[in-house]
Amino acid sequence: MKKLISLILSVVMVFSIGSVCFNVNAFAEAEAPEAPVIPEISVDSEFIMDEFAFWIGSLGLDSMKFPSDADEFTDMLLKFLYGIVDKLIDVLLKAINLVVPSIDFPDKETYVNDQFYPGMDEYLEAPAPGAVWNLGYGSGSIQTGNEMDGKHYVGGSLSFPSPKTVSAVYDDQRVRCVALNDGSGRGTVVFAVVDAFGLSNTDVAGIRAQLADYAKANNIVGINIAVLHQHSCVDTFGMNGDLLKMVFTNPASNVANKLFGTDLKLLDGRNPEFMANLYNVTEQAVKTAVETMEEGKMYYSTADIEDLLREKRDPYVVDGDLHRFRFVPADGSKETWIVDSPSHCVGNGAAGTEVTGDYPYYMEQIINKKENANFMMVLGAELAISSDYKPLNLPENYESIEGINAYATELVRRLVEESTEEVEVAPLLNFKMAQYYVPVTNQILLFAGKLGAISNTVVGLDAMDREAEILTEIGYLELGTDIAVALVPGELEAAIAYGGCLGADDSWTYEDFDYPSMQEVVGEDKKLLVFGLMNDQVGYILPDNEFKSLLAGENEEIVASGNKAGSNTIEAFISLMETVK
Repeated sequence: MKKLISLILSVVMVFSIGSVCFNVNAFAEAEAPEAPVIPEISVDSEFIMDEFAFWIGSLGLDSMKFPSDADEFTDMLLKFLYGIVDKLIDVLLKAINLVVPSIDFPDKETYVNDQFYPGMDEYLEAPAPGAVWNLGYGSGSIQTGNEMDGKHYVGGSLSFPSPKTVSAVYDDQRVRCVALNDGSGRGTVVFAVVDAFGLSNTDVAGIRAQLADYAKANNIVGINIAVLHQHSCVDTFGMNGDLLKMVFTNPASNVANKLFGTDLKLLDGRNPEFMANLYNVTEQAVKTAVETMEEGKMYYSTADIEDLLREKRDPYVVDGDLHRFRFVPADGSKETWIVDSPSHCVGNGAAGTEVTGDYPYYMEQIINKKENANFMMVLGAELAISSDYKPLNLPENYESIEGINAYATELVRRLVEESTEEVEVAPLLNFKMAQYYVPVTNQILLFAGKLGAISNTVVGLDAMDREAEILTEIGYLELGTDIAVALVPGELEAAIAYGGCLGADDSWTYEDFDYPSMQEVVGEDKKLLVFGLMNDQVGYILPDNEFKSLLAGENEEIVASGNKAGSNTIEAFISLMETVK
């Protein structure tokens, strides 16, 4: 379905140019200044001709090997044909993106994110004298009660031709937050996780801005906000609204805003009231977590759930464990569990219109009731990994909510009954962040950015915004002396984290991915975890040599920033690690 929508979107883009000539609603309220200056639309013909002239050279023919049998020959031929179509589409979309009326991207050379937290200045290799864990917890509902008013869309898949407005609310959407420090005086780090499909770094910065004075007053050195990427929650990212209206109306609004100095709102999938409430509730959850911090001990364990996971694309690398950090307050009060899971939240499908928090929500219900513990989940490296219900032996024709509930029940059971022996985590917290850029080589995503349909921080590299990049963040966290965590701003292919990327003989591009894994960068003396979709949603982060054709039957490439996200992310992580110690 995503593949079909992407092709439809590509065609509709052509017609969107015509919308700038006729949009009564967009211009009716605008007051024209005297003698308005009509901006020239100049088409860079040399740029377009260059794209046509060199598209053959970018098909990767020089890296193709000689086929050894008929099946391999067929595979190579299909890839070659897919490549031709992809390049033709790419050239067409680049030409359209040159002339479509666009929002103004900030210039890369001058843009500054004033809500970035670089982390701790001092790195410790052992706990400080008198060190002790301090942890606080906060939570709140981000729903307003108006979700079924026809103005709230459901994230998870693009909606075409009719927008996916909420038809039912099965359960709550929440933000859960922990504040953590090691008593060393180097500061408190906050982690908030939202029941949502996606949240951009722009929104993360907005929430940080509301907390800026509070963070300074309370020695908070990091505010990190992630999502659980439920494909069944109110859209907080922007791409799941009324697609046709966005494509035809936003270009006209962009022209009106530039010509007449107006501030016509651009359409996207987000509800302003819902987003404002999300900001405020998250702010309060952070404050509650900081203000309820208490001393205690931290324990770590894992539970094997590999048989409950389904990886749909090569190289079929998975982290098959649930990871649990269990904080036990010294005064015997309520525990807090932080669980890292490698599985997508798609139990209700990607195209439904019902709102549910999926399996993390139902895990929380069980853990709150049976274990008397607070709960927060973070997603790991889960690019194409989702739940496998087969071992649950569910009855035929079960309802989706029944499956989600059964899955959550089994995960909690394994955490409680089948986890490894707990190990106490030494009170040592190291935390460091860095900003980096991900090139937007996916022309469909660039088009969405030009329309204002996505909320990422997109910066332009030239005056015509022919090339753009997403400014985002990557981080490194140490919990104790033996556990490291990569904080990644999207959905990471697990092979980038743990190794196992395909080599030239087996990869889509017949090339190697010549980078060490994140585990190798960190070092084998520490166990590496991934906290994904943290502080941004830059889409799928694939190894460059596994970025396939849009026609190849995969979904990930359509909503990825492009074919350089994998290399840019690991390069940024390597650079960050060079500054840590």
